[in-house]
Amino acid sequence: MQLSGVCILTDDAPGLAAFYELVFREAPVAEGNHYGFNGAQLAVYDPGGVRVVPDKNMSLMYYVPDLMREYERLLRELPQINITSPPERRPWGAFSFWFTDPDGNTVSFIEKKDETL
Repeated sequence: MQLSGVCILTDDAPGLAAFYELVFREAPVAEGNHYGFNGAQLAVYDPGGVRVVPDKNMSLMYYVPDLMREYERLLRELPQINITSPPERRPWGAFSFWFTDPDGNTVSFIEKKDETL
């Protein structure tokens, strides 16, 4: 079994897609109310009638080669970004920061100094 990706159901697919386009530096493949970010294995979709709930129970996690560079870039390019935890070394060893998207979904960027990223 292999994860093929994650799809966030939302009531504002264009707005969420614009946010993730800046975060991932990738233009989405748009088909109606579905926006796919192939490099990030993420899609946002408005099937209609979605009620965005405030409480979330998961986090999207992405490796980045230079955490501080990404942190500073997002603060510069998305000044309204909601950073929920600034860059720090976690008790389990990860160097990461956390932020939320406009729907309140948590996203974690984790540093992994690897040339293959």
